[in-house]
Amino acid sequence: MLGLRETTAPSTRPLAGKTAPASPWKGNAPGLYRRTGGGGNDRRGPSLPGSEPARTSPTASVVGGGGAQRCREFPVLGYIIQYPNLRDHARKSSWPMKPPRYVAPLTVAEAARVLAEEGEGAYALAGGTDLVVRMRNGTVRPTVLVDLQRIPDLAVIARQDGHLRIGAMTTIAALIGSAEVRHLTPVAAEAGAQMGAVQLRNLATVGGNLASAVPSADLAPPLLVLDAVARIAGPAAARTLPLEDLFVGPHRSALRQDEVLTAVDIPLPVAGTGAAFLKFGRRRAQVLAVVNAASWVRLQQGIIAEVRIALGAAAPTPMRARAAEDLLRGQKADPDRLDAAAVVAAQETKPISDLRASADFRRQLSRVLVRRALERAVQRADREELRHAV
Repeated sequence: MLGLRETTAPSTRPLAGKTAPASPWKGNAPGLYRRTGGGGNDRRGPSLPGSEPARTSPTASVVGGGGAQRCREFPVLGYIIQYPNLRDHARKSSWPMKPPRYVAPLTVAEAARVLAEEGEGAYALAGGTDLVVRMRNGTVRPTVLVDLQRIPDLAVIARQDGHLRIGAMTTIAALIGSAEVRHLTPVAAEAGAQMGAVQLRNLATVGGNLASAVPSADLAPPLLVLDAVARIAGPAAARTLPLEDLFVGPHRSALRQDEVLTAVDIPLPVAGTGAAFLKFGRRRAQVLAVVNAASWVRLQQGIIAEVRIALGAAAPTPMRARAAEDLLRGQKADPDRLDAAAVVAAQETKPISDLRASADFRRQLSRVLVRRALERAVQRADREELRHAV
């Protein structure tokens, strides 16, 4: 993480009269400005989140009241936000615990059977980029890990029955590198290319990004506007579900305990369509989205015949902006109409305030990203319409 380092801070005494403002996080008491020792080189910084920015050092140390304390420093939004060493915290909160049993089935049916037999303690393991982190911080405590890596049918990208089928175990790197994806659904590759670092893209999977039901999942908005359908398998039967219905709440999907997400089906594109994806984060790469947005349009002689707009990190789940879509459908794709639709889309959001952004900022950002995504999608659809006309 950029700007992250570990330090060992010596015991110190607080500076007289320097009381930091109250933290905006509930449950945190006001902190104190403290001085660290070290050859006369004093560095000052707040000891709790929500305090004023450090005055002299870009990475001031946090100190405790008795003896050295390991810590990590997070410069965020101009503040030096300091937490106890996260690795130590994870050990205390979730480790040591009884190691989960590891199962590597060779078929989807076997995986579903194990999930059903083991009950709530069984978790499907895809790339592990989300699940393993949650295990370490104590959010989940699985008794059985059902590794899906050895099921070959889950990593296939192919055309089937008028759809492009993308297997749930397709890595993000494979998604980006697929000629079929880049040709038929380029917006999916566009979104995948903005996810994390190379190492993460080599591990993270399409199914994991969707089934984890994270509100800021980067693949959710583009796949929503592409009208994707989730394919789900259980021990008794398989079923399909509109992708929008897969998301129930933060980290809550519509998958039952004994079910596995096997693939997503995307309708093949038709003439005059275009799509775009945009993401805003605190830096250019390797960051969770503050807000992300995607749009898809189909033009007929300059008229918006069909349109879909989706947003992430703007509500408890990835969402469609249906009122904004209704405003555009059957209308000319002029700038004023796109502006009005973006305003309506922002009004449909239900954002939260957190460490990365306030709810108001997310709402304003939603308007900007939807406007830009619509403009880009219209331009691409217009080019496609002209190309097919020729």
